[in-house]
Amino acid sequence: MSTPAFLGPLALVLLAALAAAWLVQRVRQPPLVGFLAAGILLGPYGLGLVRDVSAVETLAEVGVVLLLFTVGLDLSVSSIRRLGRIVWIAGPVQFFGVIAFAAGIAAVLGEPVSRGVLFGFLVVTCTTVILLKLLMDRGETDAPHGRFLVGINLFGDLMVVPMMLLVAPLSSKGSLGVGALALALGKAAVTVIVIAVAARKIVPRLLAAMVRTRQKELFTLAVLLLVFGTALGTAAAGLSLALGAFLAGLVVSESEFGHQAVADVAPFRDAFSALFFVSVGMLFDPRVLLNRPVAVASFLAFVLVGKAVLGALPVLLLGYGARVAVVVGISLAQIGEFSFVLLSAAHLAGGIDRGEYQAILAAAIASMIATPFLFEASHGIAQRLVGGARGAPESKAAAAGDAAVEGHVVILGFGHTGETLARVLGRSKIPFRILELNPERVARARGKGLAVEYGDASNDSVLRHCGIERARAALILLSDPRATRRAVRLCRDLAPGLFLIARTRYLTEIPELAALGADEVVAEEFETSLEISSRTLRHFGFPLPWVEAETSEIRRERHERFRGFDEVGGESVER
Repeated sequence: MSTPAFLGPLALVLLAALAAAWLVQRVRQPPLVGFLAAGILLGPYGLGLVRDVSAVETLAEVGVVLLLFTVGLDLSVSSIRRLGRIVWIAGPVQFFGVIAFAAGIAAVLGEPVSRGVLFGFLVVTCTTVILLKLLMDRGETDAPHGRFLVGINLFGDLMVVPMMLLVAPLSSKGSLGVGALALALGKAAVTVIVIAVAARKIVPRLLAAMVRTRQKELFTLAVLLLVFGTALGTAAAGLSLALGAFLAGLVVSESEFGHQAVADVAPFRDAFSALFFVSVGMLFDPRVLLNRPVAVASFLAFVLVGKAVLGALPVLLLGYGARVAVVVGISLAQIGEFSFVLLSAAHLAGGIDRGEYQAILAAAIASMIATPFLFEASHGIAQRLVGGARGAPESKAAAAGDAAVEGHVVILGFGHTGETLARVLGRSKIPFRILELNPERVARARGKGLAVEYGDASNDSVLRHCGIERARAALILLSDPRATRRAVRLCRDLAPGLFLIARTRYLTEIPELAALGADEVVAEEFETSLEISSRTLRHFGFPLPWVEAETSEIRRERHERFRGFDEVGGESVER
């Protein structure tokens, strides 16, 4: 029996991808960077160990299809509704701002505006995979900058379909005809509607029938059939495979089987997506850095400077302050993984030549490798640019008479917990003031007649403005772990005798917050476990005094363990 020709290169690619991903993980880089590096090393422009790139590219197409399917699954109506204005205001401002900037540069250089729009498409997307991992690893998904990064990327994902549809018309030589553009969009719209209607009628029944068999394999096969069947349908209509997979994901996401579909497809997606990024690395020719350094530097400057400024703009427009704007802008200064899909489509359609393809590819790879470092550095840069300027408050406001308030409680953060505490303090006749960075929450609190100011709790000038030096206590309820740590330190520096309580998500953050000056730290995961334990014991008939005594003892033991924590011999607790 003869060995298939593609099996040897495939095994070599998988081995290199695994080794490279493991190595980059050791230096805290995402696996995607390792896959790209493995491709560069193995490809014809590297060591040349894999010369037949076409076999790998064929399998990589499967990765693109599965990747777009899961993107469609993630675009749930609930996530869009939860982020609200961030998706529908910040997302379009950043997206169309980048494209307009690229079109403007093209016009200045004497190029057709359509060509500038095409180049805008190629650089506008951001790397959702890397940014989401960075946010989740640091517990910053719900922080103000985390919500902006998720919302802006969510809108970018929504725009993947129109960009894919417009790449071919924009790549056509000569001027972009309105008729040709309208024909392409009309054809696409009809195809999308037909597939969506058919899928909505067929998909729920098909998946429900597979679920009733109680055979997990049949459900997985049905999902894969749906993905590739829809992809083939759009390809037959002259559109891309990836578009069909994206539509299939959208349809399944609105069904009750969306989460299970993600779980079943994820292993296939991850494996084939790795092949896709390896194949992208194989196509990269490092000689472009010597042959076209100006082009590479220009694209990289557009991304690192232009996208950073345009990413910060909507944050300022929505009133979240300069610190959050700087963090968001710098974090968005990269080219995302979907650019590789659009880049290949534009190259095949003749919209860009080989040199431009290589220059953009070089800028994309460099920006993705730099993303974790830029994300980490963004907070320090923001603090130096914004927080370091003494006497320049980021608050719009308190009345002059408020500055004389003494003995009050300062609530930093007006989410659900802050709102509850404000209600309790109000009923207890304890004076308090609220500091919140989210303009919508500020408006809601003021509508209830509460003493609230807009401002960044990690800024010392803002803290002084709300009377932190004359307060009896401060309750730090921020969703941003970095801002929480800085707020604790600033509050302690500004008011050494202040009683300070900080909320955090994880037990492992207690020692650092205590070292920074917090008198009490409430860890959500620990308090939640105690509450669940208490309710369970009461359900089984244990008397309330005994339950309360047990939970109090557990809380005391836990706090004693963390009070004696030291970096050398202390006990570490995993998240």
